[in-house]
Amino acid sequence: MNIRRLAPLAAAVAVAGLAFGASAQQQYTFRMATIAPKTAVYNTDISDPFAAHVARLTDGKVKVEVFEGGVLAPIFKIYEAVEDGRADIAVGPPTFLGGQDPTNLIISSFPSGLGVDSLIPWLYLGGGQQMLTQHRREKMKMHSLILGAGPSEIFAHSHKAIRTVEDLKGVKFRTLGNWAAILKDGFGAAPVVVPGSELYGMLEKKGIDAMEYSMPSENKALGYQEVARYIIMPGIHAGAWSFEVVMKMEKWDALPKDIQDKIAVAAKLTTYESLHSIVMKDFAALEELMKGKNEIIILDDTFKNKVKDASRKWAFEAAAKAKTEGNPWPERVAKSVFDFQDRWAKLSPYMVMDHRFNFQ
Repeated sequence: MNIRRLAPLAAAVAVAGLAFGASAQQQYTFRMATIAPKTAVYNTDISDPFAAHVARLTDGKVKVEVFEGGVLAPIFKIYEAVEDGRADIAVGPPTFLGGQDPTNLIISSFPSGLGVDSLIPWLYLGGGQQMLTQHRREKMKMHSLILGAGPSEIFAHSHKAIRTVEDLKGVKFRTLGNWAAILKDGFGAAPVVVPGSELYGMLEKKGIDAMEYSMPSENKALGYQEVARYIIMPGIHAGAWSFEVVMKMEKWDALPKDIQDKIAVAAKLTTYESLHSIVMKDFAALEELMKGKNEIIILDDTFKNKVKDASRKWAFEAAAKAKTEGNPWPERVAKSVFDFQDRWAKLSPYMVMDHRFNFQ
């Protein structure tokens, strides 16, 4: 055996082993831009648990630093923050991308769209996650994972009783996105688009007649029940919703496969947990709201069905316009959501659900 010939080979193997060990121990730190204060449910039940799950599942190799809304970027600019490097990842609702591409106003929450029972099955088993990931990579050069989900919002805190769609006519109604267009074009309301930080004061001074913001637990914490008589439910404008976490495509693709898989598992686990955690917080808030002086109005099936018709009309018209402009995504996503919702409604009566249609 030639010892001199083996020496260089042994040295090469040793160097390769050291390199492999260094690679295996590589650490990643990602700065996450969010949309809310650190105490808001969007962080306590979504961003923070996700960071904890990622750290645990990767044995500490990946650290997600959570920054509250406005620190790394204004809340409506979190996607831009990922694009220009101010943030490595961002978590928020696709609706924050606005209406230039209607896909973003349909895929994670839609007026009269998927409910608390059907949203997650569609996302993970009905094609929602796959379409969102494909859309983001194709259109934005980003990689996206569903991260976080939540239940129905409150339809409105209002100075006026709203029991029929006719009651919406002329109402100065604070909202955002496609629901603003549907309210105006479908029911003659007067949408008012203002940041959430201005809502309490505007509602208190009657600068608006009604407003929607979030779920019962968030709305109660912000005190809207103190300045408007009526609490109107259910929030059919946002029957259920999901967030996403986005990262530049090339940065995601450069991660080792095992790290990608563990981050994806952490995101899915967070999504399942967040929905149910927020529901329980909403239950506690509702028990307190029902003891208060507000009058609670429950919207009936006639109201819901008219909103569904108007909402789908908006979606199909927006999708048709986008298609003529070379964007087939809104039509594809709308068809998937509505077909799934109709199939769910048709076949779900076999299931036992602990649900009734009024609080009495």
